[in-house]
Amino acid sequence: MASSVEILGISKRFGKGERAVEVLKGIDIQVEPGEFLILVGPSGCGKSTLLNIIAGLEQPSAGQVRMGGRDLIGVPPAQRDIAMVFQNYALYPSMTVAQNIGFALEMRKVPKPEREQRILAVARMLQIEQLLHRRPSQLSGGQRQRVAMGRALARQPQLFLFDEPLSNLDA
Repeated sequence: MASSVEILGISKRFGKGERAVEVLKGIDIQVEPGEFLILVGPSGCGKSTLLNIIAGLEQPSAGQVRMGGRDLIGVPPAQRDIAMVFQNYALYPSMTVAQNIGFALEMRKVPKPEREQRILAVARMLQIEQLLHRRPSQLSGGQRQRVAMGRALARQPQLFLFDEPLSNLDA
């Protein structure tokens, strides 16, 4: 089940002293379960940095990230129950589409029949079931992006974070 997400006074600085660059300044956001939030802005304005902080890939300089009332600052990414889809896909080149989609499920020791069921359901939803035996190098950019989305969807996390998920989709 989805949880609420609260971003409270998040700031992020890179560097130290006078050379420090503040890319996020006191960001406050509240997202309730089932809500959909889109961050828009020019390149370099901090959208990806904020997503990385929420996911636990970066630490904020100040502020809190709360999910379901739980403070996530200092909680390792693997313990946050968040799935993130990166703009660059982050697919494993030696694995098939099905293996890429099911990888996180396998690491979580989801039983094989349930894993296969989730992989097929996600592949159908994303209209990539005919690609399940291919490797990423055999796919278009849009197909690779759908595989990356499928990997996140199959996990059924509390929160999905998508960093420019539509930038490489085919028409």
